[in-house]
Amino acid sequence: MPPKRSAEELHALSHPRSKRSYKETNWAVKKFDAEPLLRYDIQWQVLDHIFADRSFRFTAPVDMKSAPAPPIYVNFDQLFLEAILSSMKTTQSVRTKLIANPEFAMNYCKICLLINTGRFNTTLAFYPNMRTALRTYHPVPSLQTEDISRKEMSDAPRLKAMLKAAILDWEVKNPPTTLKDVARRSVSPDLTRGPPTTVIEAIFLIFQEASWVSEKYFPEGFDLWDIFFPSDMPAQPRARAFLSLLHHILENKDFISDFDTAPSEKRMLDPPIRLDRDPAPGMPKENVDPPEELEFARQMKELRDGVVKTVPAIQKKEEEARERLRKETEREQAVRTGEPANPAKRSATAGSRLRQMSTARTLHKQEMLGVVREILPPDWETADWTSTEPKGSGLSVAWTQVKRDLLHNRDPDYDSDEEEPWALNTLQRRATLTMVNPATGVRGPAKNMAEFQEWQRRRANGLDEIQVQEDDPVDYGGGGDGVSEMGDDD
Repeated sequence: MPPKRSAEELHALSHPRSKRSYKETNWAVKKFDAEPLLRYDIQWQVLDHIFADRSFRFTAPVDMKSAPAPPIYVNFDQLFLEAILSSMKTTQSVRTKLIANPEFAMNYCKICLLINTGRFNTTLAFYPNMRTALRTYHPVPSLQTEDISRKEMSDAPRLKAMLKAAILDWEVKNPPTTLKDVARRSVSPDLTRGPPTTVIEAIFLIFQEASWVSEKYFPEGFDLWDIFFPSDMPAQPRARAFLSLLHHILENKDFISDFDTAPSEKRMLDPPIRLDRDPAPGMPKENVDPPEELEFARQMKELRDGVVKTVPAIQKKEEEARERLRKETEREQAVRTGEPANPAKRSATAGSRLRQMSTARTLHKQEMLGVVREILPPDWETADWTSTEPKGSGLSVAWTQVKRDLLHNRDPDYDSDEEEPWALNTLQRRATLTMVNPATGVRGPAKNMAEFQEWQRRRANGLDEIQVQEDDPVDYGGGGDGVSEMGDDD
């Protein structure tokens, strides 16, 4: 039996050409919709130690236009909250709630820090009634402990935009783009007081240059990703390592000298970074979710399931994500057992690439997989669809094409002249005949348009006798032989 491999080894074997580490590749949290982000996922104990620390003093930002005054020193939690409050995209209502409710302020800051470090990317949302398929909802029980954060916590894109707008006066026209820019600013004669940049911008830059930071400051066998990546490493040393690194960049005037030597030449910080892989014997287990937080996660999942049922796009996205995960699991299982790749499967895959469908046909097949509601008028399959459009309609060409599609048993939504005829039962199941309303520009069911109702009335009164010949050439608006309207070569 082959030896059991770690996640890092499986990553290296299944991605042989990847130069990124396992932790860096899997840095951002990825879970299915409605799955909770538990304490272990976000390393809650590390966050708690960072915001509870009182041993590091940071210089508070000041208005450069104000009168000279002695520097003001604050703790990390005060510094981070002040940066959020000063952001140009923090609304007045959010400022009021952050100032009036300290518990909400800490929960808000901790979620913002996870976005700041990149652990939460901009596809996450934290309120259950979110209905777009572009993001996934996730309850964070340990950081939604009061009513405001449970009901009004924003989504990651808005929070990140707010963090990006937290800048100092001098950064409006000349923002720092590297840590070296921050180091130059710290020794600039223009900086008479205050930090060289905001704590939020410093964290963005630290994780932007994570490889250099890891090689320069971290002991052998550890890197920057270890601070927040899910593991059983003791939380206290990791929190102190993060604060020590941040304090060095924001408060040490000698930071500029770190760029004069090779990255491989280690720089010892004060206090030094010391990390341990294994917790000390007898230490209680960290990041354990209490029952009330697990119950909150269960309730939010049930609430979210009711919302998702009303949004087919989210259901379809989740099915595709689960299928991708299944294939990835099968590949890793093959790596774990040492099975060779299936040559028959590989040749079939190569052949499928040669016969790759166009974008329009692919989208058409994807639409067929979904369950749609019936939008056709009753008895449409036996109705006379040979009449022309109502007089005075602006849909002369489009309406004629729809009727021709019905006569030729084709899907009018598909813009290709190579489509195969459909069987009647397939067309009945499809039942998604839609078209663009020229008055509003919105695509919708044809029966909802005034022209359709007028056409029905004229047919009922025998006023429309002109027929469309079945042998007329069918023009799908392809714009030329061999080219579809979507721009895909046939």
